[in-house]
Amino acid sequence: MNEFKVTYTSSNGKVFNLLIFDDLKLEKADFHSYKWGKNVSARQFGDKLNYFTKSAQTYKCTLLLNGSPANRRAKLEAFTQATEYDITHMTPGRITWGLDYIECYLTDSDTKPRGDGAAYTERTVTAYCPYPFWIEEVHTLIQPSTQGIRTTDKKYNPSYPYPYSYPYAPNAVFINVDHYTESPFKLIVYGPCTDVNINISGNIYKVDHAVLAGQYMVIDSRPNTPADRKCYIVSASGIITNVFDYRDPQYELLKPIPMGDVVVTFERTHAAELTLYMERSEPRWKES
Repeated sequence: MNEFKVTYTSSNGKVFNLLIFDDLKLEKADFHSYKWGKNVSARQFGDKLNYFTKSAQTYKCTLLLNGSPANRRAKLEAFTQATEYDITHMTPGRITWGLDYIECYLTDSDTKPRGDGAAYTERTVTAYCPYPFWIEEVHTLIQPSTQGIRTTDKKYNPSYPYPYSYPYAPNAVFINVDHYTESPFKLIVYGPCTDVNINISGNIYKVDHAVLAGQYMVIDSRPNTPADRKCYIVSASGIITNVFDYRDPQYELLKPIPMGDVVVTFERTHAAELTLYMERSEPRWKES
């Protein structure tokens, strides 16, 4: 079993373990509190429920430090620099609880001594989470298959004068998505391929643009992803090109991945990587 961890990671990569007392030990937080809003239309009797909403989430967290005053000052300064970096760069940090994380900014902070002789330092912070969901990521790397394509010659069909290829089943990969609803995703397709054409449980994710050797294409369906980063190609030198307009309009390029048994099928002459972002209103409860 993996060790249970609670951490804060700033957007510049500084990690603070919140379960180590000599660091910044998390004494209490309300991570398992949440609320859904409702959009309704009034009726003569009761309401007509149109849809549910969810506002940005905030959490109050109390952190404790012990050790020498000099050590506490150093830890607080390092923590302040990391969280202020997130604020000034408008890039969220991340609180991780076990396998789940939520992106946030620490917008409020109050620090004071605590205990007899000020043996401890207490810091109370507010985590502001613009996107109010905890996320567990599930990664699936699909390697090229040596069985994906077979090449034959005219002896297989004497009426056809040239060598040709034909698909050889199975090209399918099976994934079990252990979740209670559909999930946003990020799909990375590695070149070379003449276009992207992947069937995931009946929906076609198709982009009519080549991906050259050394390049990869990213399709990112997350709601908070910028519009110019929904579908793009990254070159070998790191240049990013938006190719969203090359999507096939017959299909839903950003359709979330369903729960349960998922089948991924494509001509596996190249690699692909699928990341699911399984969203929850609260992190999974820690096993005792």
